[in-house]
Amino acid sequence: MSTAMHGFPLSVDAAAAAAAASASINANNKSSTGSVASSFENNAAHVRTPPPQHVVHVSSPHGMSRQPLGPSQQQQQQQQQQQQHHHHHQHSLQMQQRSVKRPRPVKSCTECRKRKLKCDRQLSCSQCQKSNRVCRYAADHDPANLSDASDTEPADVNRYNKRICPPGTANAANALNSDAAATPAKNGESPGLPVLEELTLRMDRLERHMQGRSPAPTDTSGGRILYAADGTVRGLSVKRNGMVTRFFGQHSPRVMLNVFPEARAFLTGQRQRNAVDDLLRSFGLLHKHRQDELHLAMKPITVFVDSMMPVQKRMRDILPKKEICDRLVTMYFDTSESIYRILHARTFYDAYNMYWDGNLQSDWFLPQLLCVLSVASRFETKSRGMGHERSDGVHIPTACALIQSWLDSLKGKQLVDISTVQVQILLIHASRMITPRLQDSWNKLGYVLRLAMSMGMHRDPAESEPRIPVFWGEMRRRLWFTMADMDLHMSIACNMPSLLRDGDFTCKPPRNLNDSEIYLHMSELPPTRPIDQLTDNQMQVYAAITLAARMRVAPLVNRIDSLRDYSEVLDVGTKLERFLDDINYIYPRQGSYNAAQKSKQWRSRVILDMHVRRPLLALYRPLALGAADVPAEISRSFLKSSVVILKYLDELDPSLTQFHEVAEMYHQILKPDIIYSSLSICYYIQAAVRQNSESLVLGHSGGGGGPPPHMMAETSDELSLYSGESVIPWSPLRLISTVQESLDLLIKFMSGSDTKDILCVAAVLESVKNPEPKIQDMTRNLYAVLDMCLRSSGVTKDKLRAMAMDQQYASDAYMHGQPVYGYSNSNSMPSGGPGQSPAGWTLWDGWD
Repeated sequence: MSTAMHGFPLSVDAAAAAAAASASINANNKSSTGSVASSFENNAAHVRTPPPQHVVHVSSPHGMSRQPLGPSQQQQQQQQQQQQHHHHHQHSLQMQQRSVKRPRPVKSCTECRKRKLKCDRQLSCSQCQKSNRVCRYAADHDPANLSDASDTEPADVNRYNKRICPPGTANAANALNSDAAATPAKNGESPGLPVLEELTLRMDRLERHMQGRSPAPTDTSGGRILYAADGTVRGLSVKRNGMVTRFFGQHSPRVMLNVFPEARAFLTGQRQRNAVDDLLRSFGLLHKHRQDELHLAMKPITVFVDSMMPVQKRMRDILPKKEICDRLVTMYFDTSESIYRILHARTFYDAYNMYWDGNLQSDWFLPQLLCVLSVASRFETKSRGMGHERSDGVHIPTACALIQSWLDSLKGKQLVDISTVQVQILLIHASRMITPRLQDSWNKLGYVLRLAMSMGMHRDPAESEPRIPVFWGEMRRRLWFTMADMDLHMSIACNMPSLLRDGDFTCKPPRNLNDSEIYLHMSELPPTRPIDQLTDNQMQVYAAITLAARMRVAPLVNRIDSLRDYSEVLDVGTKLERFLDDINYIYPRQGSYNAAQKSKQWRSRVILDMHVRRPLLALYRPLALGAADVPAEISRSFLKSSVVILKYLDELDPSLTQFHEVAEMYHQILKPDIIYSSLSICYYIQAAVRQNSESLVLGHSGGGGGPPPHMMAETSDELSLYSGESVIPWSPLRLISTVQESLDLLIKFMSGSDTKDILCVAAVLESVKNPEPKIQDMTRNLYAVLDMCLRSSGVTKDKLRAMAMDQQYASDAYMHGQPVYGYSNSNSMPSGGPGQSPAGWTLWDGWD
């Protein structure tokens, strides 16, 4: 309302107030007819702003002149205006605070909340007990323990004032607030002070959320988490004055040995050297004997490798008879085409029958067949694929050498054929069965993976339809996820960076279908089956579901020294543990199965479990072994996973006819994991024995005293964690027995490259059994281990003495004790030397 309409003069202050009110009304009218909200309004759209306060002008009756106001009246009018403005500001602030959402704590366990079930809030709750799930509750400070807020809950009026401002910023903030309060709103914007207050509240909530996700760094950590010493996590071997080096990761036994100073000192001859001279010398002779046997068996048959005949003719010459091939091919598709899907069974069998009928003209089939026979011969033949007789199977080193010769002869477009990629993957799969160094397979897989990416296999085939047929598109998906899973597994085992990261490819997971449901010249894929329905591709589909979480492990482990808290580690670890729980639903332990079906069900469950459990162990390893102030859940989960690996065979009946074959396959596939898990458990045995406790207590001391009696039973339920926060349901005697059983299995099926690993596990176990191990007791018990190794190798003591007489120790590489493996820190294993190894045998001399 303008003063010109009434003709009454106003004071300067009153005129300014009236002009401001008029501008506010006009701005609001424009906003209601189509004005655009400002950026601040977009950011705080959920805040309900109060309606604009109209200034009411009280005028005198028409025709009466208004007298000028005196000084006291002007001062009284200004005070009234200030009170009105203060009231307007308080009303606006109350409306905003009433609209700020405040989260409420959740009292249900995480599993019931995830599945939207009613929880009785017990530990364990009834829902988790029915489903045999691990019942967990989020911590009080965990943001996961907060539900969506309610608008009806009042907010703390003074909450935004609790923000801690740096020195010198308080006056500036007050000045800013006063300026914002005095600035009138324009262009439809809400007043400046409520917007700033809302942003302050939101920043405060964001900081509280981030602080709740991770514990505050301790003074000793310097803002970073504490992990185990470098010498117990990684090692570098150095030769020839630094010209030749090799890296060893946290899974290597020579690196794990640095966790146990007593065992390391014993094996390097630093304590009572004369007492261990003969023992170490005998182990050295046995190792040399088994190595010579292995090297002889690994040599390809010269007549086939060095022949001038065409490579296809030489590959046909080493094939066994058709009856043996039939048995080995069936064995391969029953056991090996599970989580790694390389071949399509129906297509391969069509080509297989055409080959024996003499009608096959393809060049790639014989290399594929030789790879299949090589993999099956490792498990199905008496010689384990190392014999020269074709009546038993194929000689794996000769077959691999011929396949590599065929690959080397390819040129141009032959290299980017999908059949060539299948042969490359199969060759890696076959050669790693007999190669003691996994790094060699890791190197070759990197080449094959880059070759596949150059063929565009990292992109989903649907992007190139219809040029790529439906059948070959699905086969490309299977091959791609096979290579991605192999890359992840080998990278973690070698403690090397993985080539692939989540988001580097768009290829979609394959469908859960049987091989009979897809065929050449098909026009459309059938819909995928549910994940709990058994198919030929079920295991790979579930592995693909877990791949994204498992892929996060390798980068985390490689940058473990730069992490500032445990939040990301625990987040990935929790996801992996959930996947492990789901495997028992897909492959249940109970059911009406015959012996063959039960064995296959067990094998499928173990393979899937290991592919998830390996990344979990690798993730927790730098923290669980040797680090201080580690969260208790990390230590518990690490120990539990280690025990589970060593207890796989306990689920099978030893009286079964095929138990020996299954146990040997278990040893062949999981031998590095058995050694690694045994050494890991020894760390906790050492901690428990030296604390003089019957139950292993991790982290802070908790109540409970021990697990209930039913959890100590000799069943699979024994592997469930006790509900107490800090108690593990295994006594030191039980853990020692578990490691001893695994050591006996390693000795029973020992191969040419296992002597040093067996000696390492045995020495570590002897050093942790007692709080103060004695050299005499360790030496006597290790002599018993030597006798078992000699019997397993078929070597008598007389033959061992004869080997000692024939060997010239001065010229033998094992007897020099030269400095071979040097480590850069004081916690690492020292290099050998003439004065350090009087036994004449350096434990880790050589890269075998």
